[in-house]
Amino acid sequence: MKRGTIISIAFIVYIVAMVGMFLGVDAYVKSKDKRLRNEMHNKIKALFEDRRQYVDIAYSGYKVGYEIVSIPAKPKPVVLQDEESKKVLGDMNKEALKTWNDNYGNLNKMYRTHYKKSDWAGPYDYEDGWNLCILEHDYEGVYQTWIFPYAVGYIKQDYYLGDNYLPSVDSAVNDAFEFFTSNEKSTYYSTFEKGSVDRVWSAIYDAQNEYYYMAEDERPRFNRIGSPLFEEYPKDGKYHNVQNGYMYNGLYKVFVASTQPKTWTIKKWYYEPDEKDKKDLLMYWTIGITTILLFVVIPLWMIEAKHKKIKDESLYDKLKRMCNPSNFMNGDNYDKGKIDKANAIYKRLLEINGEESEVLNELQLQAVKDLGINLIDAEKLADLKEMVNPKNYMTPYNPDKVTLANELYAILTKEGLTYHEMTEVEEEAKQL
Repeated sequence: MKRGTIISIAFIVYIVAMVGMFLGVDAYVKSKDKRLRNEMHNKIKALFEDRRQYVDIAYSGYKVGYEIVSIPAKPKPVVLQDEESKKVLGDMNKEALKTWNDNYGNLNKMYRTHYKKSDWAGPYDYEDGWNLCILEHDYEGVYQTWIFPYAVGYIKQDYYLGDNYLPSVDSAVNDAFEFFTSNEKSTYYSTFEKGSVDRVWSAIYDAQNEYYYMAEDERPRFNRIGSPLFEEYPKDGKYHNVQNGYMYNGLYKVFVASTQPKTWTIKKWYYEPDEKDKKDLLMYWTIGITTILLFVVIPLWMIEAKHKKIKDESLYDKLKRMCNPSNFMNGDNYDKGKIDKANAIYKRLLEINGEESEVLNELQLQAVKDLGINLIDAEKLADLKEMVNPKNYMTPYNPDKVTLANELYAILTKEGLTYHEMTEVEEEAKQL
């Protein structure tokens, strides 16, 4: 295969390899992105495999501040004349009344804990006694809510013996804490574990990887819908704490509330590691593929340039190069007889100029005979044969060129072809 053909093939392979590289790198990075996201998701999912949530103590043993408040008023039924509306609203009225009776129907007084910070309080200076932290999981990440007591209602007694025998508000609040954290009947008992939230968060941070981490959302992914505390809906249009049931005994009810969730989402690092990976891989592969191309092409270019120079040499320069006595002085190539003959030819060459064709023809015949050199370049001969092949002039058919090409091709393919004959064919071939 010709060096020019090999070089052309190398460039074609290079272009194909570059296109394949772009497509391959893109597919690899996308696959890596998907794999790393799934890895982090699966690690976090595994933390919640055998449970729906983790319940832990945010704080406990805090002071319980409180003040008496009015028991929420019984809901007033909405009355409309339309029969269909009456039915729908009638059901709603019944449900609202049932809920109110369940929560407040048997109470005779109610206290609100100081779960809201006062104007002079510090950032964590709540007076609600305790707070439970609940950590849950969904496909996008995790979310956290906090449970706290917001009110204590005392139940009407069949026989009133005075307030002194009733547990205090802070005692009721503390009893509720013990119930929620240690009583099997508690909603949170099965998932309560001291120190669990910090431990799980530590595992979540360990689960982050090259592409993904857990980031807190500026705005929660979702909000909880529920009844407002004390049945009064805020008028600011924002989502607030919602009722979350109560703990009770024969003397009191401790009402608890849930905060709106704070959410964290599995997100890609802000510096776009996938794009960085893509750029780095494209750069490394481009350098690598280009280097391989150059390792293949540059030596071929050098050889091609050298052979082109040799092919384009005049007979005079060719004889000077090939008849130099130094060609026969090295190591195993040493030949006294050829050195003497080469010296005589080389001396004669230096005495003439490159235009004395008759002398040059004599010297080339002498060089072939005495030194055994071959002045005919194999590649140049092959190119010349290809050019004068009569087949080239059959389509379209040209009888004159076929005749000339046939004569020239016969000369080139005969045994004992001389350099002079080849040069004459080369000159005649210009007519084709």
